[in-house]
Amino acid sequence: MTVPIEGLRTVALDSSHLQGAFALSAEADWNQTGADWKMMLAAGNAFGMVAPDGRLVASALTLPYGDAFGWISMVLVTPGWRNRGLAKKLLGRAIETLEQERLTPVLDSTPAGEHVYRPLGFVPHFPFRRWAIDNAPDIRVSTPSGSRSRRLEKNGMAAAIAYDRGVFGGDRGAILNTLLARSDGCARIASGNGGYLLCRDGRVARQIGPVCADSPKIAIDLLDRALAELTGPVIIDACDHQQAFADHLKALGFKPQRSFLRMAKGRHEPFGDPERMFALAGPELG
Repeated sequence: MTVPIEGLRTVALDSSHLQGAFALSAEADWNQTGADWKMMLAAGNAFGMVAPDGRLVASALTLPYGDAFGWISMVLVTPGWRNRGLAKKLLGRAIETLEQERLTPVLDSTPAGEHVYRPLGFVPHFPFRRWAIDNAPDIRVSTPSGSRSRRLEKNGMAAAIAYDRGVFGGDRGAILNTLLARSDGCARIASGNGGYLLCRDGRVARQIGPVCADSPKIAIDLLDRALAELTGPVIIDACDHQQAFADHLKALGFKPQRSFLRMAKGRHEPFGDPERMFALAGPELG
């Protein structure tokens, strides 16, 4: 028997919904962990739809990043409830939530999603692609006294967050601090505060990102030194416009996977400085 949509309850999501939220993203074969959900629920506004049996069947959330824009993230619907308008309803609520706060809605879209977002007024900014490798390459990096980067520790995060604000265009300091705590020593900061790299554990692979830097040379150095600390599967969402960086990933053995498109509602100019963006934190975080 099919339960009508009217039988669903729309609820604000909190820590009591962690298990159900993680089940939604795992079911979709996304890389988020319970720690990711905990971080996003704490930093943003999350809501979902609950079936009469108490199961969370759909989700969405917004992440406000300063006073200019906010992110739309984790729009998920369990297979049995798809194609019934739930995603559209939750997307509309996410847009409304951000616009009520006078924030421009921004998101990272799949090719299929682009056809949904364009009629709503979302404008393309730039494409990027997920690259993956089954096992982190065995990289040997020299450590001369004049090394261009060092391990990023907690006492260096203020500088990294300030740098990120100029590149990303918004304030996501709380998110970045949480990612550092999950980096297991592979986070890096460039000498002279010319860039930084973070990474985190994932459900199926370690994710590197964001990677922001003043030049491709610095970004590649940050990447190589991070990879030297890792084993196992790794994914990275690299900007298409950073060709030298993408070529380096390919040379290391990374394979291109699905593509994405950064989009913003009603805004043609990208936020921040894309020329210093090399890899992103993930479609769910920006």
